Amino acid sequence: MATRTAAAAQATAIPKSLRYGTVAVTSTFSIPAGQSISITDVIQMIRVPAGATVVFLGVTSTYVQAAIEVGDGLLTNRYIPVQSTSAAHAAHTFVAGSTNIPYTYSTDDTLDILATLVSVSSVAGAFYMTAIYTLDSVIES
Repeated sequence: MATRTAAAAQATAIPKSLRYGTVAVTSTFSIPAGQSISITDVIQMIRVPAGATVVFLGVTSTYVQAAIEVGDGLLTNRYIPVQSTSAAHAAHTFVAGSTNIPYTYSTDDTLDILATLVSVSSVAGAFYMTAIYTLDSVIES
């Protein structure tokens, strides 16, 4: 198992926004040339701050012949249970179901993709994620 981190999920990543309101973040993770992902690999895609409420999450993949779950550091399938990224669905956007949206984070976390099935012939592709979350204004005294 390896944990890979996209630019939008790095510890220093701060979405360009106010500290309250609606925030949209898009992230891309490309598989390095000549490499592939393995079962149980986690790709951290987007960092979300404490207090954020995720109201939309979409994932697209061009990494064919795999299966993924989409969740966070606490629950790997919070948003999207196992979905195939087969060639027939490679351009399909999986949108989180209404049962787990909205979800509010009490601590900082990342929105993650977990590889649950991978074909050894899959050696190229990328994952794309867009999340929309809201933050309530905080008045400090």
